[in-house]
Amino acid sequence: MSFPTFRIDGKVAIVTGAAQGIGRSIARGLANAGATVAGVDVVEDALAELAGELVQMGRPGITLRVDLADAEAIAPMIAQVAERCGRVDILVNNAGVRVHKRVLEHTLADWERTFRINCTAPLLACQAAADLMRDRGGGSIVNIASQMAEVTHPLRAAYCASKAALVQMTRVMAVDWAEYGIRVNAVSPGPTRTPFTSAASESGAMPVTPDQVPLRRIAEPDEMIGAVVYLASPASSYVTGAVLTVDGGQSVHWR
Repeated sequence: MSFPTFRIDGKVAIVTGAAQGIGRSIARGLANAGATVAGVDVVEDALAELAGELVQMGRPGITLRVDLADAEAIAPMIAQVAERCGRVDILVNNAGVRVHKRVLEHTLADWERTFRINCTAPLLACQAAADLMRDRGGGSIVNIASQMAEVTHPLRAAYCASKAALVQMTRVMAVDWAEYGIRVNAVSPGPTRTPFTSAASESGAMPVTPDQVPLRRIAEPDEMIGAVVYLASPASSYVTGAVLTVDGGQSVHWR
């Protein structure tokens, strides 16, 4: 008898937005599960810290400084990982930005930049990675969405809309690429203790407080690891087009 495995030994995983917060946790979690991790971010110093952590874990990977707002840089980034690591098996689109403004104050620049990084960059990365995965017989893509794809907040029109678009794009890709053995899923984190949410709390733009969450606390970034490793691993071999919400039950108990 064989049992499902959460190990991803020998796999190559790309994680965008890997230098801090949830992305950094995901990168370390995938490395712990056996993958060679390519961490992508625009913050060079933090990338160097991640590289050092992976070495300490005995799982040295690679890091790439890439500005995902530059659409022309995304396909070459995927190609570079494939060239340096020999393959691409897992893609985690985690990088994201948000704007804390009421709807009437959103500018076109706010809207376009949010969609460029939260939705267009994942699209282009998915296309480039799927092209390689198709030739190898399959792979796993995990898009990091948000509970804000399902619920709302008056200060986050562009963010909510972009994450909702990412969820729908995930579902379409899952159906479109199933014949190639490429599984595409999403993880939707709830309120999580990251530099983003710390800044939001300080500005008064944090939409959720611990008392609004059934588990009565804000998540730690490492609590997103299990969901991503599951969806990246053979343990979820029959899962595609799914959205796994990790929010302490908050989105089903809004107060």
